Amino acid sequence: MKKLLAVQITALLLIAGGLVSMWVVTPAYSEIKAGIVDVLCLSCLKLQPKTSSEFVFATANNESHPSFVFDNLTRGIVFLEWSGDSCLGCDIMFPVIQDLFDLTYDKQDMVSRHLVFEGNNITFYYTNIHHAIPERVSSQFIYDKDHVNGIPMFTVVTLGYDHGTVRPMYTTLYGTLLLDTDAERLALLTDILEQSIQIYHENSEGFHH
Repeated sequence: MKKLLAVQITALLLIAGGLVSMWVVTPAYSEIKAGIVDVLCLSCLKLQPKTSSEFVFATANNESHPSFVFDNLTRGIVFLEWSGDSCLGCDIMFPVIQDLFDLTYDKQDMVSRHLVFEGNNITFYYTNIHHAIPERVSSQFIYDKDHVNGIPMFTVVTLGYDHGTVRPMYTTLYGTLLLDTDAERLALLTDILEQSIQIYHENSEGFHH
């Protein structure tokens, strides 16, 4: 009886050790944790972060701008949207962004498009953090300037003049933008895009890729 009990305990310890090793060693656990546990659905938690639309140069985690953003700044500004599954705020903002750019795509898609907005080139990226490649998911943390760590999140990257150098400058907005109607949200986003485009045109000639 004691021998059987010892065998059973040993088997349980081996299984538990295997599971722990899998969680620690494989990237699957860290990716799931980053995408589901660490990133908050702002609307699910009744959160409406009070953040500003101020443009900044420093990235949120001091990492470089990802190449898919930096390389496209020679064309025009870059707009990024992060969304996720089972997120009411994402569902509210999803059609607003589609209307803004006259686009059609599914919520689980990973989208990259070159667009024209009011006669200006824009590169658009839509990322559902639960269905995208790691590079696109992790880019959210580069632009989370107010360290909200939540979705939906929207970033506009333009070019600014910083102590003699033209380099990427961005602003980030969160949630449903602290506004009550889609019309108000659309108007705010349009205004920010127009500001970003104006700043871009003022500085793009000095941008050395």
